[in-house]
Amino acid sequence: MSVQGLILLIAPPALGVLVGYLCGGRLAGLRGIRLSALWLLWLAAAVQAAQYYVTPLRHPALLILVFGLVLCWLAVNLAAWPRALRLAGIAITAGALANGLAIAANGRMPYEPAAAEAVGLRPGLTTPKNAPAHDATRLAFLGDTIPVALLNKVVSPGDVLIGAGTVALTALAMRRRRDRPDPEPQPVKGGEP
Repeated sequence: MSVQGLILLIAPPALGVLVGYLCGGRLAGLRGIRLSALWLLWLAAAVQAAQYYVTPLRHPALLILVFGLVLCWLAVNLAAWPRALRLAGIAITAGALANGLAIAANGRMPYEPAAAEAVGLRPGLTTPKNAPAHDATRLAFLGDTIPVALLNKVVSPGDVLIGAGTVALTALAMRRRRDRPDPEPQPVKGGEP
């Protein structure tokens, strides 16, 4: 994995922590979120990492497996989360579905050659995970079309949804308190009405 890819992976939760602190949250708030089936995320991460280092595993179908595992994990957890966290989780889910659809429709994630060129990447390059978009590309608008010049990367609308959802989920979770008691009703001053 490239340094730029690692930054794109780490930046959303790190930004979420920063936003969470700025909004009065604490990392301890993350403990109050119920998380089940974490093994699905670990398996998705292992498959994703293996694709970078094990040549036979660089098949595009394994990207769909990674997205599928993450979607299963979200499906298991979303129902148990408070409403605001569910909305952030839905944004992540929508982003993963958009990426998964683009990959499933084309066998690889399509990218806009002009966007690649704009960030200094070689347009027209086909990799195990990406292929340049052309006239026959299906759902090209869901592919990597957004240039991020600072990182010399091109990202998809799905990546933006996943990143924004991750920032929101982290920040909102930090604002939650596990041991916050329900407020006691306050007596009315001055006796009875």
